[in-house]
Amino acid sequence: MAEIKESARLIDLYIHGLSLEAFDRDMLHRDATAFRLLMIGEAAIHLSDAFKARVPHLDWRGMISLRHRLAHDYGSASSLVLWTIANEDMAELRHALETLD
Repeated sequence: MAEIKESARLIDLYIHGLSLEAFDRDMLHRDATAFRLLMIGEAAIHLSDAFKARVPHLDWRGMISLRHRLAHDYGSASSLVLWTIANEDMAELRHALETLD
């Protein structure tokens, strides 16, 4: 869980102050964000079903599916999808995990 929290925190740093257009042009921030999303999915694979059941509203399957897509077909991941996940889903993920501490 610590790796997921750290990755979500870093994603916030990577995208802070960037518009979608700037994110799309900035391969360093885009790639770093994609890598951290991949790391979240990888860590989610190793979480127990009991742990995932404690926060069932999180899309664990989606996190894992995104990890597979990023690992095996990175070029198909659009900036818009990465941007949307980074901007909309990371806050919910962080909040949900903070409630478990």
